[in-house]
Amino acid sequence: MTEKQENLFQSLSRMIDGGTDPGEHHDELWRRYGETVAVLVMDTSGFSRTCSSHGVVHFLTRLMQLRRLCQPVFQAQGCRRLHFEADNAYATFASVDEAIQAAFATHAAIAEAGLMLTESERMRVSIGIGYGELLYSETLEGYFGEEMNYASKLGEDLASGDETYITDSAFNNASSELLTTFQPATSRISGVTLHHHRHRFIPEN
Repeated sequence: MTEKQENLFQSLSRMIDGGTDPGEHHDELWRRYGETVAVLVMDTSGFSRTCSSHGVVHFLTRLMQLRRLCQPVFQAQGCRRLHFEADNAYATFASVDEAIQAAFATHAAIAEAGLMLTESERMRVSIGIGYGELLYSETLEGYFGEEMNYASKLGEDLASGDETYITDSAFNNASSELLTTFQPATSRISGVTLHHHRHRFIPEN
């Protein structure tokens, strides 16, 4: 395998094995593996609770229905890369506008499909969106960087079902017409003060 064929982690491994500090090749690594993208992290609501009350097979069945519903929605909005991991989805887009539109369309599609988590509770997802330069490894590891971390915390830890949270960077790089329903917020998580903007989807009756 040549250096040009290496993914990020193979390059790091080669440098370490050769006694080189990868930090000395910071600029080279970012030049080879850096991408400026909008990253969307989606989490489902009620995983532990539903598994406890209805069993894991019931939840996984609903999860597969959700994946089958969301994949074409993401693709219709220009999704560049998408992978699912447990009850999360990770998607990247060329622009923040595409990511926000995908989030809005996903919330709406789930509601319109009438997808239910249990007999009395509809399926809901929480979404976090970040934007910036990230390192990408062409393996299951995916993307790495500050905005990836922030999007994960927003989508998995801070946002509730039916909510989309976006970072300051995403907000500043989105079209104004998509931001009218977002409200500013500040949260502190894992020792980091995170300024972000939140939107709540309200399904039609």
